[in-house]
Amino acid sequence: MATFGVVAVLLGLLLILVEAHTPTSGVLGGIAVLAIGAGVWMLFLSGGAGQVVAVPIALGVAGIGLGVTAVAGRKVVTSRRAPVRGGPQSLVGSHATVSSWSGPTGQVRADGGLWSARIEFGYPDDPVPAAGESVVVEGVHGLTLTVRRPEPWEVPL
Repeated sequence: MATFGVVAVLLGLLLILVEAHTPTSGVLGGIAVLAIGAGVWMLFLSGGAGQVVAVPIALGVAGIGLGVTAVAGRKVVTSRRAPVRGGPQSLVGSHATVSSWSGPTGQVRADGGLWSARIEFGYPDDPVPAAGESVVVEGVHGLTLTVRRPEPWEVPL
């Protein structure tokens, strides 16, 4: 019985490692917790403890583990639905500062980097953005940002 208990606990730990590297939204984690609970129960019984001690301890281990697994699984599902917060697409809507401009294209500083940029809309034909002027990023197309003049309510303080 002790051998089966040790095998069940080790199987549960292995399943937790697999869950950590290939998230299954808590499915493998739940099975792992149940295996660990069963292994603890078998180990207590083989050690001479009666059912009065083994069952509450095994249920406590399994209950706490299933609770943690449920919370972690919910966080995984929630994070999959969240919008992108990193990468180039996170620049859309942010302010950039013009470094240089010539004709319809130029360079702007945004998010700590120097980007190629082109005018989306908001500038008449004559005045092009001046160096140091603030613009708003409208889109990201490869390595080129499309920018526009900020609206009066968008001007950074």
